[in-house]
Amino acid sequence: MLTYMGIDLGTTSVKVCIVKDGSQIATISKSTNADTKSSLGSSGFEQDAAAIFSTTQSCLKGLSQETLASVQKICITGQMHGVLLWSSTNKNTFYNRERDEFDITNVSPLYTWQDQRCTEEFLSSLPKPVSHLSLSTGHGNATLFWLSMFQPEFLSRYDRAGTVMDFLISVLCGLDSPIMSTQLAASWGYFDCSAGCWNKEVMEQKSFPVHLLPQVVKPGSKAGNLQFDWLAVKKDTPILVALGDTQCAVYSILRNQHEAVINMGTSCQLAFPEFLATVPSSPDPSSPVQYFPYFNNRYLAVAASLNGGNVLAQFVNMIQNWMGYLGLVKSDEEIWKILLESPSMPQPNSIQIIPTIFGERHAPSQRGEITGITAGNMDLHQVFQALCRGLVENLTRMMSPSFLKQKGINKLLGTGSVIHKNPIIQREVMTQYGGLIIELGGQSDSAFGAALFCEASDKR
Repeated sequence: MLTYMGIDLGTTSVKVCIVKDGSQIATISKSTNADTKSSLGSSGFEQDAAAIFSTTQSCLKGLSQETLASVQKICITGQMHGVLLWSSTNKNTFYNRERDEFDITNVSPLYTWQDQRCTEEFLSSLPKPVSHLSLSTGHGNATLFWLSMFQPEFLSRYDRAGTVMDFLISVLCGLDSPIMSTQLAASWGYFDCSAGCWNKEVMEQKSFPVHLLPQVVKPGSKAGNLQFDWLAVKKDTPILVALGDTQCAVYSILRNQHEAVINMGTSCQLAFPEFLATVPSSPDPSSPVQYFPYFNNRYLAVAASLNGGNVLAQFVNMIQNWMGYLGLVKSDEEIWKILLESPSMPQPNSIQIIPTIFGERHAPSQRGEITGITAGNMDLHQVFQALCRGLVENLTRMMSPSFLKQKGINKLLGTGSVIHKNPIIQREVMTQYGGLIIELGGQSDSAFGAALFCEASDKR
């Protein structure tokens, strides 16, 4: 039996998927609980790589040895934009072959895509990228610029950098230097997609440590071979260069060129593949739609909102805090049950909520707003419905139904945990994108997409 493995190192969980002949034959997912406190407080979003890799190992142990032994090739995907630092002198110590487990020490925190340390003022002080993509806080090279200026001694401990997926591949393949796909390089900033190279000369104007930049190759390129038996996965199994989770999620569910995917989980994305005759020569920082490298020389048009399920989670947390002041205790599950018992039909409501409490990459200073409050519309269910409506309205402002139709899109596939679990969000998607065929309940899956692409790479 020949199978292919996809691994997704997500923001909150790790998922492993095994595919044979285009169908999933085994899968497992576990939460990482990897978030750590940052010295910057609420401005820093950091995670513990050791927790992520321990969870990865736990997922593999949850699959049968027979299944793992059948794996012919591996493709790893995961959270884009983030950056992790390590030292090449420790490259042979990160996996303990005797105990068959990761031993991740002497590495930096994983600075994730949610990181807010790079203010607008700081970003405006940096050289202008030679790229069609704007630079934002949370992008790997923006974070590295910040570290080089404000924590140079800390940065000097390390001589390698990559996404957490690139680091895992370096460990598994015994690479001296990481290899990165164009998909992930573009997500870091300062990458010229037309020329396929970093803006090294531009970055050196501000003394950027360009020696940290990984080698960049096209999606589908082999990064290396597994250097040891990884549990029951056999030594010498080929491993492809890591891919972006957004690209893999779209790849897992799209069936034709007239479909787009709306995915709402922690954040929210609306995306569809598109051929670009020419890549724009410069970024449009105010545009909510960005074009990221996809597969087969296509680009992925993406409206990527920073506000999705994380906003709803903050709302639940606020309710819990208020109840705490009153000496009352309700679990997350209890509050969600109450909220989702909202009337099936929307109540007349003048409340308007702009839910962008995390800002947006094209409008980083944007904040949330509430208007239209009256003495009679502050019922909990009315507020929650207005919040859900506002999340979908925010997405329509970023990528409208008319924009999709202009691009030849006639069907919208709704996926993600928030859409699956929240009937109010489902209703708002159906209403606000009502001019399109709406198909809810599908399941985009980055791990599955990575495994499918891995299998397809063997057939080309």
